Amino acid sequence: MKFPPLPGVYLFKDRQGRVIYVGKAKSLKDRIYSYFQPSDSPKTAALLKAYKTIDFIVTPTELEALLLERKLILKFKPQFNVSWQDDKQYPYLKLTLKEEWPRLVIARKREEDGALYFGPFESRSVKETVRMIKRLFPIRWCKESPLKMRQQPCLQYHLKHCLAPCVSGISPAEYLNWCRAIGTLLKGDLDSALQLLRGEMERAAEQQRYEEAGKLRDKIRNLSRLLQKKPGWIPRRGEREGETGIFELKRELNLKRLPRRIEAFDVSNLQGSNTVASLITFKEGEPLKSDYRKFKIQFEKTPNDVAALQEAVRRRYTGSLKGKMHNPDLVLVDGGIAQVRAARRALHTAGLSTTVIGLAKKKEEIYFPEKNMPIQLPADSSALRLLKQIRDESHRFALAYQRSRRTL
Repeated sequence: MKFPPLPGVYLFKDRQGRVIYVGKAKSLKDRIYSYFQPSDSPKTAALLKAYKTIDFIVTPTELEALLLERKLILKFKPQFNVSWQDDKQYPYLKLTLKEEWPRLVIARKREEDGALYFGPFESRSVKETVRMIKRLFPIRWCKESPLKMRQQPCLQYHLKHCLAPCVSGISPAEYLNWCRAIGTLLKGDLDSALQLLRGEMERAAEQQRYEEAGKLRDKIRNLSRLLQKKPGWIPRRGEREGETGIFELKRELNLKRLPRRIEAFDVSNLQGSNTVASLITFKEGEPLKSDYRKFKIQFEKTPNDVAALQEAVRRRYTGSLKGKMHNPDLVLVDGGIAQVRAARRALHTAGLSTTVIGLAKKKEEIYFPEKNMPIQLPADSSALRLLKQIRDESHRFALAYQRSRRTL
């Protein structure tokens, strides 16, 4: 069996099919193969003597692998996860919600104290989990209770590991939102944790608390990059990256269905004249050139790329093309919030509720018509690479058409 170089959980099973050991890995391939290298470990020798098969589960991130490992150990109670431990009780993670400024601490047992408990964990896993949380969420890590107010923040603030509630560096409401996100994440729901933070960012923007919204946006961006989110799906041999990208797009954008057919629009003009628009189509992550179309913008009293885009989208879904081409699963436009909302108005005119997004250049931010703040995907994301490929192709096609008109 070949193991993928992806994060996940692996299960050693004996000849009766019983799970005898559960482990997690950043790279399943490297970790599993390491068991078969020369070693002086008596645990490894005994495990290799007892096992018959190895199964594995790919996870989107290393953190999710760590959380899944814990769940499977509790479910199967594998002998090699237990017999080599000392007599200490497995620890928990405790989120002290009864405190004004909650902390995340390691606890040896559950108590009836109003705190949230997660676990139990293996000792090595609980410490690793705390380290990961420290990198993701800027809540306080000092041990004092209650928190003492200070004149100057500590080193953790300067390292950007803490937002310094001790010097009023964060409001209680915003701080509790970080804590709720930690709780959601530790329950194994990373997408909901990110969504919770995005919701708070959008509320801050709507209330014109732009500095706070900007900080939240940066934290969400860093969290997304740190999680290095990949689709929980393994491409089979011979499948293209574009196919991987559509699976990742569904996950990253919380789409209701897989975006197998994506249509993209772009506008091009020459110093405000000869405005044209392009429509290109990608199917299953690959260009479908038979469904490329060009539009000469008809209403052009003054240069207006947003109005031109709206016209092109409206003509695609209400004109003669409506009955000749299939409707897309996703519409992509080149631009920001103005372009996205113009495209949505055109879709509504056509009686369609298809999801529409915009991809803005420079920062490669993704805009939704109903949200004021964009999101960013990790630079190595297959979803982002697919969106950029489609956006750039629509730009190339529009520019080529605009240039061809200059020679007429």
